[in-house]
Amino acid sequence: MSIADAAVSAVAQFGVLAVVPLLAYAAFQKWRHARPWAEIARRAGLWGCPWRYVFYSLALAAFGALAVVAWSPSVDLFTREGSAQRQFVGLGLGPTAIVLAFLNGAVQTALAEEVLFRGLIAGSLSRRLPLLWANVVQALIFLLPHLLILYVMPEAWGLLVAVFFGALLNGWLRIKSGSIVGPWLIHASGNVTMALSIALRTG
Repeated sequence: MSIADAAVSAVAQFGVLAVVPLLAYAAFQKWRHARPWAEIARRAGLWGCPWRYVFYSLALAAFGALAVVAWSPSVDLFTREGSAQRQFVGLGLGPTAIVLAFLNGAVQTALAEEVLFRGLIAGSLSRRLPLLWANVVQALIFLLPHLLILYVMPEAWGLLVAVFFGALLNGWLRIKSGSIVGPWLIHASGNVTMALSIALRTG
């Protein structure tokens, strides 16, 4: 995939998964509650993140990236038809792979999913349920679409465990910090590292 195609794909997926639900949420909040834009952004997690949570998130992102590198799963799992990492096969660790990994892993996937699942869903649940239940419910909701992993790589069910516990961690960070910044840093780090690992190992 070319960088231009990857950019179009990233923008399109971000629009569908994040911008459309966010606009619908903002319109509802304006119409039903007449909330100011700043309050709507804060409720959606699109606000500043306290520095201590940024620090925690950067440390966890670095740990997650190192864990992905140390894990070194079979390349075959991630190069099958339907795998998101398939597009990185044979690229090597060059500028093209790095840009594609950022577009796919940080924008198209991580940012879009964090706005929807942590910003909107976890944020709304946290205002209605105790932290523990809000976090578990949002993690289960996040897990549902990721069950498609079993369609591409049925033997990699252990990934779903990692997805669920990663969602719990990111949900906790989002609820406690009030922001999606920390969860996005962790999510993007794991995605980008996995993509570059495949590019390097098959290049």
